Amino acid sequence: MPTIAYTGCRTTTKRNARGQGIEVFLLERDGSWIHQQSMPNLVNPSYLLVDQERLRLFCVHGDESEVSAFRIDRADGSLTYVNTQSTHGLNPVHLCLTQSGTELVVANYASGTAVALPVLTDDSLAPVVSILQFTGAPGPNAVEQRGPHPHQVLRLAGTDWFIFPDKGTDTIWFAEFDSIRKAWRQNSVRRIAARPGAGPRHGVVHPSRQLLYIVNELDSTLATYQLNESDCNLIDLAELLPTGFDGHNQAAGIALDPTGQWLFVSNRGHETLSTLAIAPENGLPQVTGWVPCAGRTPRFITLCPDHPSLVVAHEGSHTIHTYPINEAAFRSPLGPSRQVVSTGSPTCAAFATI
Repeated sequence: MPTIAYTGCRTTTKRNARGQGIEVFLLERDGSWIHQQSMPNLVNPSYLLVDQERLRLFCVHGDESEVSAFRIDRADGSLTYVNTQSTHGLNPVHLCLTQSGTELVVANYASGTAVALPVLTDDSLAPVVSILQFTGAPGPNAVEQRGPHPHQVLRLAGTDWFIFPDKGTDTIWFAEFDSIRKAWRQNSVRRIAARPGAGPRHGVVHPSRQLLYIVNELDSTLATYQLNESDCNLIDLAELLPTGFDGHNQAAGIALDPTGQWLFVSNRGHETLSTLAIAPENGLPQVTGWVPCAGRTPRFITLCPDHPSLVVAHEGSHTIHTYPINEAAFRSPLGPSRQVVSTGSPTCAAFATI
């Protein structure tokens, strides 16, 4: 079955962006991406989510206050716009569906909230039904930490427990959504403190262990947490950059290969991909090397679903590259890069199989 790639971007002069909207590509067997469709006139469709089961796509409008829904055509993967709703907050940056797929959870970075919107049977979004306000003192970085800044929505598999890495208050939040009442369970909210100034950004969960890996944007570290029923505790902290590097860096994307053997983290500033081997005996990651990026500002990384490769969106050089993955490698699992797309200010890639 064909695989379709959807790329998000930034579009505004405020961001010095060149993007036009959501771009749609067909992935060929040889790994090339063939352009199929443009969805222009969308403001900063900066993060995308594909609902594979129901063939829907959702996007946030970064720096704005809205989220949009689209249908995915079962014949060719093309998009049809459905509707847009307010997120009742500023700068939505990430989104995730509840276990049933009947609600969409959105993180509003600037206003420090997580909101839930019902997804109706016609694929449209209804208005926000529940708002979770994060609290806490800002971290020590006066520029990047001005208050609560949730940067991701991560759902624990098989549950409606959500994890929110909060870059602004150096916190990992846990909260449960009640899909019957259509509301956050206020007594479920748990707060796990990270190192001051760390800036938790994004995380992934190990496929077979109760381990949560969080990339800290501001101090360029990778934190490993032992997951419990409704919270977690820190068990390891790994430096992502080489000893002696004293330049500016902001860690960004994180990806975990499906076998649970390798972690990848992108570094904006150092302009590399950190490769980390996961120890089979305890699941702890160790940096094995740094792969130079083929472009600039690697904001986002993910795994390609039908090719064993890492996809990297280079926002600063307006390119998307793929890196073949050799899971059996000892120290450096990433092969030579290949530019598959030249597109304005890419910030995300998502995939659907049709």
